[in-house]
Amino acid sequence: MFKILLIEDDFSLLFTLEKLLECLGYSAIAADNGNDGLLLYEKNPSIDIILCDIDTPLLDGFQFLQRIQGGSRKVPPFAFISAYVDIKVVQKTKAMGADCVIKKPIDQEILKIILLALQMKRELEQT
Repeated sequence: MFKILLIEDDFSLLFTLEKLLECLGYSAIAADNGNDGLLLYEKNPSIDIILCDIDTPLLDGFQFLQRIQGGSRKVPPFAFISAYVDIKVVQKTKAMGADCVIKKPIDQEILKIILLALQMKRELEQT
């Protein structure tokens, strides 16, 4: 079962996404801010995919990604989540090494496709 780290500060969206991920067959661990997300990442070396809101308190998504990139392990497939997506945001996330940006409100079918693509990427990295 693939383990997904979900970082989102909107509690209703966090709860909804966590339950949706579980219904889709993923194991989800969740944090409502970047600092807690970083702690969960450090304590869970088996995380397969990260979904991270860009605008989170204490440590934003960009800072979170930079911190884990500076660590000793390879960063798993990584998708940002944001309500505000424009060409500058997409360019910045790509330049940082993120796989994609998911726009809020999140379409369930699009999320399924993105998760499958990230899962396939993870499987290829592990072979």
